[in-house]
Amino acid sequence: MALIKIEEKYEYLKDVLLSLLLTGIAFIINAGISIRGLYMDDLLMWSTRRGTGFFKYVFPHEMRKFRPVYWAVTWIYQGIIKNNLEFIVPINILIGAGIAIVIYFFVKRLASSKITAFLLASMFLVSRFSYYDIGQYLGLMEAMAIIFAFAICICLYIYINGQTNRYFYYACVFYFLDCFTHERFVVLFPMLLFAIIVKKGNRIINAIIATAIFIFTNYIRFVALNSFIPEGTGNSKVSETFKLSRFFASIKTEILYLLGINTGPTHLNGIDFRNIHIAVKILIIIGIAAFIIFICKSVYSILMKSERIEFAWIKNILLFLGFIIGSVVSSAVTIRVEMRWLYAPFLFLLLLVAYIYGVDKKITIRKFKNKKIGTSLSRIFHVSLASATLVIIWGFCMLAGDIYYRSYYDKIYLFEGQNRANSLADETYHKYDEDLSNKRIYIIKNDFKLSDFDALEFFRAYDADIREDIVTFIDNYRDIGIVGEDMIVLCEDKKNNEYVNVTDFLKSIKVENIYGHYEDGWTDEEAKFNVMSGENGQIHFEIMYPGELTGNESVEIDACGDKETLDLVSNITYYEIDTTPNTVIPIYMKSNFYMPDAKEQRGDKKLSFILNIKIE
Repeated sequence: MALIKIEEKYEYLKDVLLSLLLTGIAFIINAGISIRGLYMDDLLMWSTRRGTGFFKYVFPHEMRKFRPVYWAVTWIYQGIIKNNLEFIVPINILIGAGIAIVIYFFVKRLASSKITAFLLASMFLVSRFSYYDIGQYLGLMEAMAIIFAFAICICLYIYINGQTNRYFYYACVFYFLDCFTHERFVVLFPMLLFAIIVKKGNRIINAIIATAIFIFTNYIRFVALNSFIPEGTGNSKVSETFKLSRFFASIKTEILYLLGINTGPTHLNGIDFRNIHIAVKILIIIGIAAFIIFICKSVYSILMKSERIEFAWIKNILLFLGFIIGSVVSSAVTIRVEMRWLYAPFLFLLLLVAYIYGVDKKITIRKFKNKKIGTSLSRIFHVSLASATLVIIWGFCMLAGDIYYRSYYDKIYLFEGQNRANSLADETYHKYDEDLSNKRIYIIKNDFKLSDFDALEFFRAYDADIREDIVTFIDNYRDIGIVGEDMIVLCEDKKNNEYVNVTDFLKSIKVENIYGHYEDGWTDEEAKFNVMSGENGQIHFEIMYPGELTGNESVEIDACGDKETLDLVSNITYYEIDTTPNTVIPIYMKSNFYMPDAKEQRGDKKLSFILNIKIE
């Protein structure tokens, strides 16, 4: 049994600690993201599983997109977490951390540097492009697509740099799975052909296998959708919306995104580069300059400072570059560019930087062995000091920029809707001990445009058997009369983009003053107010006059158009109205007297009497 050296144990320990640190970073950077209620595509996706068997769910009869691999996983996933929606984000974070850890180990192999590997893995985690993967239930789909694309890349890298043919077959399997997780990754097929071209041996067999998988994949898609062309975003059709000018404009937008420059409409990215703080803008520009200089310096080292240009360098650079181009192109054919689509090309950009850094490091080490460089930091650390510095500067600036951009996530349309969904859950399901079975929810105005379908499905995500009339939209709180114990009343705070529970507030409101009547009961010579009648429709008035009566005092009362004059025969006079139960009753009162010794006047008229109201 081989013994593990102490040095190797130390290296393993460092890898474990750095992996744990990456997981910690994933949770810290995403601490402000949560899903407590489902919204838009998440809600629709969740609702389609209810009452649907596995095979019918994975292979539905009618569909616009065909993603059976993802649908199979999400059917199982939804069955496991049930109505515990708060688990979605932590699970998404753990998946993201897992990808970052794999990136760390793969980059460590490419760059021969733990520091570089940790930096690039951290950049992946902190990237603003991760917002959808973390903050949406459908983020699982994007994460799966990235995992499969990453697996294709790793397998092809191993295949073209070794003798093991099975890794090419693994890549073909992952390609097949990726195409049925998200259709845009069908464009990675040329990378399979590229690997066949640059790797000697089994070319004909592998070409036949790869081509057969590509044809078989598209045949299945055609049978399922009756079309070879994928659907676009936002219910658009690529075949109808594709324009060459828009395609190249989208490519430009994606390149700027990858460099750290937000462009395009702010509802898709939160904030435009032109509007960010000047200090952050300078940092991003410095980062872009460091990245460009690093690439130029590395290319110069490969062309001019290496004793020979190795074919492996060229084919591996082209491999990573091909994955970047393929994933960028696949995201540019539809009507708009969303940041989430840049997460995959950003990953491959990190791998390209890692590989170029590793090549530059090899060139430096060869110089060291050939004694072409003197005693220097480069010789001490076996790295190109310039390359290491440039990568660190680029990484730091990108991290700072992405952290800043993340502070504007709330401006992205997905998070605006998600925040409303979270507040709706907080003010209903989570506020009433997760039991809504005996409640009726009233939403005043509905300026947030919550549809009847979404309103019902929102609460069915917690309780599949919730009654269909759980939500009612009303124009005014007066439409519902007295607020009972089985009622929840919400209004919309458009400024803060959230629902507000006003149930307790409305329960305490029985009288709404328009003018002349005050909370302590004092009432002017003329007053108008609304009274909410109770279950029996009886309203009792107690009129108190704390002064001396002359015998001529009277109060004219108008309740819902029924007028009556009440003569005061004592300092305390009672009056009762029988009206419709649980209804807002407008009341108008006008007296022919006032308090002559009153020390204050609150309205246009003088204070007249004290009015107490009791409702039954």
